[in-house]
Amino acid sequence: MTTNGGAGPHVSRVKSVCRMCHGGCGAVIELVDGSPTRIHGDPENPTSEGYFCVKGKASLDLLHSPDRLRTPLVRTGRRGTGEFEPVGWDRALGRIADELTANMARYGPESVVLGQGTDRNYQEWVFRLANALGTPNVVGPAHVCFYPRVMASILTYGGFTFCDYEGDPEVVLLWGSNKPNTHSDGVIGIKLLRAVERGSKVVAIDPRKTQTAARADLHLPLRPGTDCALALGMIKIVIDEGWYDRQFVADHTSGFDELAEHVRRFDPERVGEITGLAPDLVLEATRLYATASRACVEAGTGLSQNRNSFDTHRSIALLSAICGNLDAPGGDLMWDPMPVDGRRSFPRSDLLSAEQEKKRIGGDVHKVLSMTGWVAPGDLQRAILTESPYRVSSLVLFGSNILASHEDTGSLREAIAKLDLLVVCDMFLTPTARLADVILPVSSWLERDQIVEFNSYIAARQKVYSLDGCRSDEEIILDLAERLGLGHHFFPSLEAALDAKLAGMGITWEQFKKTGYIPNEKRYHKYRESGFRTRSGRVNLVNNALISMGYKGLPEFKALPEPTRDLPYIMTSAHARQFYNSEFHQLPTTARTQSAPHLTMSPRAAEREELSDGDMVEVFARPGGRVVRMKVRISTGLDTNVVMADACWWYPGELSVDESLTSSVNLITGGNPTDEHMGSAMLRGIPVGIRRARAAGRTTRVDHG
Repeated sequence: MTTNGGAGPHVSRVKSVCRMCHGGCGAVIELVDGSPTRIHGDPENPTSEGYFCVKGKASLDLLHSPDRLRTPLVRTGRRGTGEFEPVGWDRALGRIADELTANMARYGPESVVLGQGTDRNYQEWVFRLANALGTPNVVGPAHVCFYPRVMASILTYGGFTFCDYEGDPEVVLLWGSNKPNTHSDGVIGIKLLRAVERGSKVVAIDPRKTQTAARADLHLPLRPGTDCALALGMIKIVIDEGWYDRQFVADHTSGFDELAEHVRRFDPERVGEITGLAPDLVLEATRLYATASRACVEAGTGLSQNRNSFDTHRSIALLSAICGNLDAPGGDLMWDPMPVDGRRSFPRSDLLSAEQEKKRIGGDVHKVLSMTGWVAPGDLQRAILTESPYRVSSLVLFGSNILASHEDTGSLREAIAKLDLLVVCDMFLTPTARLADVILPVSSWLERDQIVEFNSYIAARQKVYSLDGCRSDEEIILDLAERLGLGHHFFPSLEAALDAKLAGMGITWEQFKKTGYIPNEKRYHKYRESGFRTRSGRVNLVNNALISMGYKGLPEFKALPEPTRDLPYIMTSAHARQFYNSEFHQLPTTARTQSAPHLTMSPRAAEREELSDGDMVEVFARPGGRVVRMKVRISTGLDTNVVMADACWWYPGELSVDESLTSSVNLITGGNPTDEHMGSAMLRGIPVGIRRARAAGRTTRVDHG
């Protein structure tokens, strides 16, 4: 839409899709003389219905931030000192290409690792570059984010599910998800709220009494990290009470008898001992869910962040299956893929030889994660430090502040110090970027053309502005591929790539921009036509593929580290709703309400520690180990023995790497057991101790006693 009153300014409006987080809310961008001046939600967008959160409203802060990087930088001083020289794009990309070529010639292509943060619709580009290079190693947050749930679903019933909120579920099992605050992958919290308005009941399973949990029909405040035991216990109740869908189980599953035998030991009393929940509460939650005519499970990211990650999601998948909720109206819907050349085909996995694929770091240990193409950061840092199975020479990061957002910051920093080359593509000088040899300034979502691909729709994200000196990650990859002699595996331009991705839809990028949004067709009970997308065509309650890889065929709950006298609290974590993982701490709109990270605790815990609201404390996971500094926030929404830390915190500005990470909880998340399937780190469910902060400043160490 465009208006121009003649002599006045030229005003226009462009519809797009926000990408300040994973939600994908519809956005209307108002421009005056070609410059964005206002952004708000698009009421005509069927996904978000006009909803637009504080992060989306901070998009103009991000676009015009004075802290944005505007030119490539090359390190001139010692690594970590923050001494850089501004250079042109040609020199920066030339140096990267030359060093990567030399390192691959000396150590092999597997010595080069690519990495990224949360997917902003360029994930398939990173994997395509990796496959073209011949490296099997791409590091990122998959192990603690989306992929434990994805792989548990795929290995159980051959697809991934989403809550069918528009199908009017009778009950929504909100499991480790504060949905109205944490929107993911095209499923916006407004859909849950609309379902509740139409009569859906909510059972919230969360250690915290969030605003969502407080409004739920039933809240199960379980001990952090014990969700797998709860799910197995719920399966036992469903089977014992006869609440499972007998016809579905008989016609469409295999291994039911083995599952029934497997869960016998998870009676409500034992589950109560593990989770801290009253057996009657577990029974009531199970009854509400299993006896509902329509029910779905919204499982959150927190379930992926402990040693039971994969088996927790497997257990939940089995619960959904035996209750007959798979691909059912108001249940857990599996979408057909749309004919877009996206995550499934665009990475060109055929370019990576079987010989190179076998060299994936951690692939012999975390075999399910390796199936996705990802490498866990913990496996990468061990490989760098030990030079086993081989030397890692180079790390190229796209949108990843890996020091703040991943486990065991100290070991990661030691590993980075051993690299021959670290390249960081980012908008800001993050702690990770300060350690880089070359930094490339990237564009925000307002400055790039992208196809937004979700299961329920595809949409056009349109470039509305160009900030001098910045490029999109896709443009960087195209240029770098050409310099590395890999241009024939890519495209002559970004628009040509977008046209190729849309070819299966029968439209071009220019045409798609005018359309803006194409919904997927919703179809229920697709398995009745041709079975599930598994080898047997059935739901694998017992998984033989896992058995062949050396794992158990049924999910197992593994005990978590227990609290001790020195470490009496169980720590969970989450980021405040105005931030997204480690992002947006330097933006006025998002940062003005919170300048320091919180450690939330109950009134009784605060009284026990003689602490008041606003006091600074030090949190530690080992006596004599590192501590992180946080500000006490007292809340009645937590058990006395549970505390919650704000995750992924770092301080922007002209600080050293150490100073900026003083309050990063990942300084104390290393050294715990990881998930055997996915390498998922324990970011939640960690025993910690707390003491009043001593001196202000850098990270200190805890004295014994």
